[in-house]
Amino acid sequence: MTMNLVISEKRKELGLTQEQVAEHLNVSIPAVSKWEKGLTSPDISLLPPLARLLRIDLNTLFCFQEDLSHQEIESFSREVTTIAREKGIAAGFETAEQKIHEYPHNETLLHCLTIQLDGLLTMSGLSADEIQPYDDKIVKWYRQLAQSNDSKINNSANYMLVCRCIRNDDYDRAQEILDLIPDKDDVISSMADKRLLQVTICLQQGRTEEAMKTLQNGLLMALNKAQILLLKMVDTKLQAGEIQTAKSIADKVSQMAVLFDFGEYHSVVAPLQVAAIEKNTDECLRLLRKMLAAMLTPWDISSSPLFYHITKTSDLKQLLPSVLSAMETDSAYGFLQNCSEFKELISEYKALVKK
Repeated sequence: MTMNLVISEKRKELGLTQEQVAEHLNVSIPAVSKWEKGLTSPDISLLPPLARLLRIDLNTLFCFQEDLSHQEIESFSREVTTIAREKGIAAGFETAEQKIHEYPHNETLLHCLTIQLDGLLTMSGLSADEIQPYDDKIVKWYRQLAQSNDSKINNSANYMLVCRCIRNDDYDRAQEILDLIPDKDDVISSMADKRLLQVTICLQQGRTEEAMKTLQNGLLMALNKAQILLLKMVDTKLQAGEIQTAKSIADKVSQMAVLFDFGEYHSVVAPLQVAAIEKNTDECLRLLRKMLAAMLTPWDISSSPLFYHITKTSDLKQLLPSVLSAMETDSAYGFLQNCSEFKELISEYKALVKK
């Protein structure tokens, strides 16, 4: 809570009017009004008597001892997302920056909002020139977070900076930052798996569903990592020109998605990569239709017997504008971009997104 809100709320709690505050401090009523609107701040000589009048100490008046809980940060992040989607990315950034200015030393808040805005910017559908000023802010915040004493925060920030360096073909800098991130396998190689120990304790105490929930979360994390590694293997083999091997791995990615109830979207992504490299128009169109249709249908992972404890719905519809835009401009789909069926498909889904 900022000083202006503290003054306003404490005054009202005590049943004081702005006129009474102004009279007590020998200032004008408009001056008090401006304090409460955040347009100006009280003169330093007025702070002690103002605090005494409001029956608070100076730390409370300055909000020195106040911070945000994790729940408040999560709630505010959701609010920023709503604002960005309804009023535009500029409004989302403005709202976030106001909160960051209000809590300049809260690294958890800055980290959460930076990740949130980074994702929203990716999905905004803006041109590269429009994105640039916002992206500059994101990079500035990541660099600030990379100096954090919290290892989770600085490792996360460095990871995102590496991703940007790779996108910009600055591989030397990417390697330099990557070397700062500790290898997780080195950190935990000599440690027992905490998750499995937790499951053992739960089972010994008859808490089977708690054990199941722990196992389901562990399985989901492992499968997500496996999927990322497999997709990178497909990329690697395609880059090496080994199309058949890439196709074989892509088939396994697709099978894994079906086997573990990951939804149709995940079953077509890898085969689509291969079809695009092969410039197989018919196969690309078939897979694109399946992928786009899947993106319009929220994926409720809790419907799977493997993950029924995980209350998480994946709604990919918000990604559609940026995906459709990329398809129209990405050179990987250049062989399709003059195809009438492809154009009709893009137009069809652009219309559906607007509904």
